[in-house]
Amino acid sequence: MLIKSFCSQVEMIIWVAVTVTCHLCLGRHTPCRDPSEEDLEAQIGHRVPAYHLLIEKENITPDRELKKCPNALNQTSDLIQDTSISPWSFRVNEDPERYPRKIIEAYCLCKGCFTAPTEQDKSLISEPFLMSVPVLQKTRRCVKGHYKYRLRYVKIAQFCNCHLL
Repeated sequence: MLIKSFCSQVEMIIWVAVTVTCHLCLGRHTPCRDPSEEDLEAQIGHRVPAYHLLIEKENITPDRELKKCPNALNQTSDLIQDTSISPWSFRVNEDPERYPRKIIEAYCLCKGCFTAPTEQDKSLISEPFLMSVPVLQKTRRCVKGHYKYRLRYVKIAQFCNCHLL
C-alpha cells in the first residue's frame, strides 16, 4: 500500500512536471513573421547604400496588360522605349519571398528590330539588357519571432537593345 501511494505520488509529480514544461514551451513559442517594411528597407539600405539608385524607376508606370510589337516605330513619342529600334515596355516582377516584393522590369515588344519606320529585320534580335539588382531573400530561419533575410542579387531587365542573330 505504501509503495502504491509512493508510485501514485511519483506519477503525479512527473505528470505535473511534463505539463508545466509543455505549457512553458508553448508559451514561449511565437510564430515567425516578416519584419516590417521599414526594417527591411533599413536592412538593405545598410548593406547596399546605393540601393535606391539601382532599384527605383521614377515616372514609369508598368503595363496592366502586356503590349505587343507595334507595326511601326512611334516617332511622335517622347519616351525612348517607344522610339527605340528595339521597343520595350515595363511590367511588375513580383516575388512575395523577397524585398522589395515588386520590382519594375522592362520587356521587349518585338523579336526583331526596326531598320526603317515600318520595317522589322528578323536577322536582328531584340534582347533585354539585364542588370544585377540587390534584394533581400527570405530564409526559413527565424530569430526572435522574425524571419531572417539574406542579401542576394537578381537580374532585372532595364531596357531592350538589338544585336545580330
